Amino acid sequence: MNLEEMKRRKKELGITNQQLADFSGVPVGTVNKIFSGATKSPQHDTVVALEAALGMYVSDLYHKPEGGRTVRESRAAYYAKRDYRARDYYALPDHIRMELIDGQLYYMASPGRLHQELLTELLYRFKGYIAGKKGPFRIYPAPFDVRLDRDDRTIVQPDISIVCHPDRLTEQGIDGAPDFVLEIISASTGKKDYSLKLQKYWDAGVREYWIVDPIKKRIVTYQFHEEDMNMKIYGIHDPVPVGIYEDLVIDFSEFDLWSI
Repeated sequence: MNLEEMKRRKKELGITNQQLADFSGVPVGTVNKIFSGATKSPQHDTVVALEAALGMYVSDLYHKPEGGRTVRESRAAYYAKRDYRARDYYALPDHIRMELIDGQLYYMASPGRLHQELLTELLYRFKGYIAGKKGPFRIYPAPFDVRLDRDDRTIVQPDISIVCHPDRLTEQGIDGAPDFVLEIISASTGKKDYSLKLQKYWDAGVREYWIVDPIKKRIVTYQFHEEDMNMKIYGIHDPVPVGIYEDLVIDFSEFDLWSI
């Protein structure tokens, strides 16, 4: 894949740099630099995200049309449309992770080591608390499908989802809003997690949303109410109270991870 091929594909789709940034999760400043030629050697994950958004992958799926000759299908069919539905999401190859938000597919890069270390530590603490309470609570790490709006235009995969109402659980995931959602920020997901998903979670009825941001070294918590939200910002060495529970605090000073 080279820059000229990506430019040609972008022109065929008729999309702007901003639209490509929104679709791929790559910051628009990075997209501008790549397509202007200012960035000569973009990171591999960035190129992969752009290729996915532009529909330039070749899938690992094969089919045999009449005549028996094996044909490799283009992944472009998965990305070139403007309004996707759940059937498109579930038709994606298993090794391609994307989220469906208001009819748009957003590429999800593979998580890095710090992301996974944080996820493991957080799951351990939440799971221990929930097990001790022996209540109807359920906790699920990504990848786990959340049909946030109970329609076929939005399916997200929060890093952690906690459900206090088991009737919302299905064989495929969660049907409706979890009570608690946590996202761990990466360079490619920051804009989506801080703006688009923030609004989606609030609108859907999520009670509490955390953003753990290793890049800015902070934890941002939101407690949602019908008309407003309560936002608080903590440092990476602070104890952070969990709003949906009265007696649970996650002490991030115990996480010996920040030098990774």
